Amino acid sequence: MAKWPYSSYRPGQREAAEALAKTVQRGGVFALSAPTGFGKTATLVHGLLEAEAERVLYLVRTRNEILPVIRELRRFGVDRYVFLYSARRMCPVLQGSGASVEDFWETCRLLRLTGRCSYYANLARLDEQLLRAILAKSESPYTAVETVSSLGFCPFFSLKTLIGGSRFIVATYPYLFRRDIFFSTFEPFDYSDFVIVVDEAHSLLNISSLLEARLSLHDIEAAQGEIERYSLPRDLQKALKELGDRIRGWLQAARPQGGLRRAPVEAVKELLGDSRIWEDAAAEVRAAKIREAMEHGAQPRIRVALAKIAEFAGELRQEGRGLYIFNEAGSRGGITVLPLEPCPVVREPLNAARAVVLASGTMPAPRLLKQVLCLETKEITYYDVELLHGNVYTSKNRIVVVAAEPTSKYTARTPSMYLLYARYILETYRVTEKAVLVVYPSYDFMKSVVSALQGLARREPLSLATEEPTTSVDDILRVLRRSPHTLINAVAGGKLVEGVEYYIDSVNVLGTVFVAGVPYPQPDDYMKDRLKAIAARTGDPSIEFDLYEEEAILRARQAIGRALRDPQRDRALVVLADTRYLRRSIQRKLRLHYDKIAYTIDEYRDAVWRAAQSLGT
Repeated sequence: MAKWPYSSYRPGQREAAEALAKTVQRGGVFALSAPTGFGKTATLVHGLLEAEAERVLYLVRTRNEILPVIRELRRFGVDRYVFLYSARRMCPVLQGSGASVEDFWETCRLLRLTGRCSYYANLARLDEQLLRAILAKSESPYTAVETVSSLGFCPFFSLKTLIGGSRFIVATYPYLFRRDIFFSTFEPFDYSDFVIVVDEAHSLLNISSLLEARLSLHDIEAAQGEIERYSLPRDLQKALKELGDRIRGWLQAARPQGGLRRAPVEAVKELLGDSRIWEDAAAEVRAAKIREAMEHGAQPRIRVALAKIAEFAGELRQEGRGLYIFNEAGSRGGITVLPLEPCPVVREPLNAARAVVLASGTMPAPRLLKQVLCLETKEITYYDVELLHGNVYTSKNRIVVVAAEPTSKYTARTPSMYLLYARYILETYRVTEKAVLVVYPSYDFMKSVVSALQGLARREPLSLATEEPTTSVDDILRVLRRSPHTLINAVAGGKLVEGVEYYIDSVNVLGTVFVAGVPYPQPDDYMKDRLKAIAARTGDPSIEFDLYEEEAILRARQAIGRALRDPQRDRALVVLADTRYLRRSIQRKLRLHYDKIAYTIDEYRDAVWRAAQSLGT
């Protein structure tokens, strides 16, 4: 029996762990829906140990999410564990080179084969006990990697040597869902050798970022330059010139519209042809650049633009892919290949695994899990903590106010509506003392409201932080250290809202989450194609709307979860600013008790003032 390392269980933890253990022993799928503050990670580890799972591949979305899992493993006394994240980020030689995945691994291979990487050569004298001791004593995965590097060993290949003897392997998503990465890393193991845990499993419903391949106009021009410099066949130059011309035309036509716009996939396939042609061209350029570097005695840090063309051409021909035009701020634009649905990506590993555990604070409905993720061979046990054991957060932790006057419906997105939202947000800021997180459905909507907000607040002090493409959580935390009462503007489903914490000195600095509108995903061509592809495969037309609404609900709940991380300490005002939150279907799926519904801004001003006073936010 695994010993519980805390003084007591929170409601539902013991029961959830027991149910998980039974499901894993049967080889089924256990889906745990548990809000932040429940103690999800501890419950998962406890259940896996109770099930006597011997080889667990525990997947997290980002490298920042590795540490909480390791902390729990240590608390439970697990010493046979290892972690893995991007080898490029770990590499002491090529880190920060900006090389593509293909360029990184080809350069890494050359350095290893020629004996020019001392970090790899030193692995012959690596002591496994020393490495285990480093993992046990390091404050974080990053400090462990730094220590291994400082001792002269390659961090990635050092950690890789521990896989066979580890009970828990904590890794980022690509280590499972990129087939090439899985088998190159875990060979001779197969999917069936692992109990697979997927944290933040709601992310699997839209798995596009894992297999996205982008080609910008800058990439195409750089590749053309390589063709000319290294005297490669003129046909390649001609194909890229025509592709660039076409992309510019598509961008011009799509510019008035937002989001991703469909591009003719067959036309680009015909232009690029067989990806192996581009792979051979990239290999020729890479070899030439390596020779040049070695002749000058320089350490090879090779970047080959043609490698991106080769990767793009290969991804374009994979099953279930769509082609789209992107035109983001600060970018000249280009084209991107995206998977139309999760099934081709997740079906094989999830169905072949010894058992599967899916966990999320915003777990999709059981029907959607089964249909969208193609869970065909295993029985699913769906364990909903709040349904079975009651709410983790009560009125002592949160007060929910619905502002029923504004709406983010597309037909209502006018200057007057943006101004109305700005007025509600400013009223919220005026009566609160802690940081306020405002979450918008899209960048365009956010920019319009923020512009109106800045106009309203010209004559009063207002600390404002607004998400940009390059903004990180660390950037926001630096602002909050200087000015704790800051209005943070972020986009639903983005990097400032999904799976992040706003902690300074172990204290959650958010006091209010204001959800500006119902955060439905932008109905661009990619979204439409994605929903149609799932509906066509399942033969269920109703799944399109269900998925569309489910994604909005998941985004709203994720946003609220940023302020409510600990039921013992956190207090938060939650504002749902859209008349559509009064719909019964939305309220039922959100599972929130509405404490006050305000139909005018005067009612709202009074309601949020009282709530802020009561909560101390």
